[in-house]
Amino acid sequence: MSTKRFKTPAVMTATALALGISLSACGGTSGASTASDCTPKHQGIKTVAQGKLTIGVIDIPPFSSYNSGTPNGIDLAIINKIAKDECLQPAFQQATYADAVQSISGGNIDLAVGTIDATEKRLKAVDFSASTYLDGMGIASKTGATTVAELEKMNKVGTIDGYLWVEDLKKILGDKLVTYPSSVELKADFDAGRLDADVDAYGVQVLQFKDASGITVALSNDKPDPRVGAITHAPEAAFPITKGNTSLKEALDAGITSQRQDGTIAKLLKDAGLSEGLGKVADKQYVVPAS
Repeated sequence: MSTKRFKTPAVMTATALALGISLSACGGTSGASTASDCTPKHQGIKTVAQGKLTIGVIDIPPFSSYNSGTPNGIDLAIINKIAKDECLQPAFQQATYADAVQSISGGNIDLAVGTIDATEKRLKAVDFSASTYLDGMGIASKTGATTVAELEKMNKVGTIDGYLWVEDLKKILGDKLVTYPSSVELKADFDAGRLDADVDAYGVQVLQFKDASGITVALSNDKPDPRVGAITHAPEAAFPITKGNTSLKEALDAGITSQRQDGTIAKLLKDAGLSEGLGKVADKQYVVPAS
């Protein structure tokens, strides 16, 4: 899910062309206050604002949504539980896929949420928490296709330019593959019948086609094809944080690991209508190599 694809701002999909966070001019909102007698699971956590955890929220449902100042989504559920355990008051800032690394390294926010993959390129400027879930490749079709082999039998397949799987699919599908700048154009051509399959971020497709009659969405990573690196080695989403902030990283790692082990993250995925297979991250975090 090769070099990890980077999400484009226009796409607002599960992976982006340039990852970054631009804080909204309207400022942010804070979550519920923590109790004064609260005892954190980890002592001495360093954050941008003492006693608070400042979070950049990217709109990429069902993973995260600013929601008019009351953020929700899978990532928010994970991070809010950790903040509560560490006696930190969440402070939310509306965010977009632009300048995220600079915003975090510049000390404007502690971390960002919104299906952000761990990559070697990003690790040059920020650190990453433990992985939360996989960033999967989805296949939407009327035929119920679940594998790349089935895509080979089709006349036209569409995907978004810049995704990690594009180069491998080009080798396999050749002229059958059509690329688009965003999910909007891709889905429009698929809906119009000009494409036999829509290949996009799985989590985004589940919402896009939730009420679409006759359309199935499959997580290709459930049936890996060795010819496509992004399927055999799916990128792992995690929370980017200020580089060198070991105190925050240790707390996040512990909280995420606990939620993976007790089934919390699997349930969040399932409740959002996603495959629990997205929760099967590697024991050692997979970091997408630089191109």
